[in-house]
Amino acid sequence: MTTKKSPVQIKLSALQKKGWTLAALADEMGQRVNTLEKWKAGDRNPANEKAVLAMLSKLEQRKRIPKQRRYVKGNR
Repeated sequence: MTTKKSPVQIKLSALQKKGWTLAALADEMGQRVNTLEKWKAGDRNPANEKAVLAMLSKLEQRKRIPKQRRYVKGNR
């Protein structure tokens, strides 16, 4: 049985091939890494898939890719 990938899964994979890490994507989107891992695995889908796809498309157009998650005071 072949499972079809969701548009969010495809977009996340494409961004990772460009060099984005899930931590950097999560940081830019204001989500937790855990959430993006579940989206990528297909375990869960975003509540507003259209908005998430729009955000991922915007990030895909960036020329500069952050390599690490930025430190936010009180986050550790």
